[in-house]
Amino acid sequence: MGRNNIQLAYEIEDMIKKYNKKPEKKVKRKDIVNMLQNAEIIMAVRAGFDGCEIYDEVMEGVSMTPDIVKDGNRARLLPVFTSYEQIPEDYMNTFSLIRMAAMDAYTFMNDCEGLDGMVLNPFTEAHLELKKKKDLSKKTITRHYKKEEEPVRRPVAQQPEAMVIYNNKKYVINKSPFTIGRENANIVIPETYISKIHVVISYKDGKYRVADYASTNGTRVNGTLLKPKVYYELRDGYVIELSDKEKMIVYIN
Repeated sequence: MGRNNIQLAYEIEDMIKKYNKKPEKKVKRKDIVNMLQNAEIIMAVRAGFDGCEIYDEVMEGVSMTPDIVKDGNRARLLPVFTSYEQIPEDYMNTFSLIRMAAMDAYTFMNDCEGLDGMVLNPFTEAHLELKKKKDLSKKTITRHYKKEEEPVRRPVAQQPEAMVIYNNKKYVINKSPFTIGRENANIVIPETYISKIHVVISYKDGKYRVADYASTNGTRVNGTLLKPKVYYELRDGYVIELSDKEKMIVYIN
């Protein structure tokens, strides 16, 4: 069985840390890049939900604008992350985070005229800059996409990790169903406008789903009001709002 994305992320982070320890250079840059081609990364975006709608449990029409950081030479870089451990909490609260293949992010960066490159884990010691068209050739990119037609990297039976960020605290979704409510819930919000069991999150058929549990004041996902006891798919970076007052972000790894 091949390595899953979590294992790949930790290996990449360890390799980058070793690579950054000059002058040893026991790890070569190309080895990091080669491993990165088989991994997924996390990209920070500002999501716009004006005009978006939910169709068959999937939200469509969401606009996404990526974040941009600058290095010491004022180069404009696309920040991406190998794992959630590399992302500061205040950054999590500012941006929506989406997961994608590293090669897709690299292709996106190459297609953006306003970007000079990308930087992995810009706020930690596991950081590495990749400039445009210097680390990956077009031939390499084509070869990678052919591999993508083969069976998926992650075993079907493996359930992805998920967590909810609420009031700057992390709550791991480690059971199904996972409940949010006023009392006797996995996340307790002791407010009168929150129903006893307000929201239910479950995992089924390879997807995380959320449903309003016939609450008094309703639930929204990315601004869209949910119908009571109807499950909607949850994706990485989605925002859940209870009673138009309490907001929380879902992250799926």
